[in-house]
Amino acid sequence: MTESHDRLPAGSSPASTAARARGAVLALLVLGLAQGCGAPHADPGEDSGSRAGVGRNGRVEFAVEPTEPIGRGKNTFHVRLTWTDSRNPVKRIRLRALAMMLGMAHGSSTHEGKEIEPGLYEVADVPFSMGGLWDVQFRALTSSLLDETAFEYEVP
Repeated sequence: MTESHDRLPAGSSPASTAARARGAVLALLVLGLAQGCGAPHADPGEDSGSRAGVGRNGRVEFAVEPTEPIGRGKNTFHVRLTWTDSRNPVKRIRLRALAMMLGMAHGSSTHEGKEIEPGLYEVADVPFSMGGLWDVQFRALTSSLLDETAFEYEVP
């Protein structure tokens, strides 16, 4: 017995179904070629190190960009802080970063960010002492904790 999902829709023939399938495959190929044209892009397996997300308290959005590819040794990050409610830059606060290799219990000292323009902070010399998975915690502070987040980085 033929199940209802095994039957062709009314008015369809095997030839017309095959033609539609060929058309769909052709459309996907054209779309794939079109996406390959234009500006060069990173290798799909390559991580630029850019991260963004809203802090745990929901008050601040953190947009993090390393100034150079992530690697062993000292790394510098640019961190743009934006108020989630107004989308305005978060100005004149303290920003701290702490890198931890949780699997090995390796950590670094706390690194202070410097505001280089309204809402844009630079955190320099964040060390990754060895290759592996690192967690970098960013904390925006006033007289108390304002918001915080953490991002993972795979260090080659």
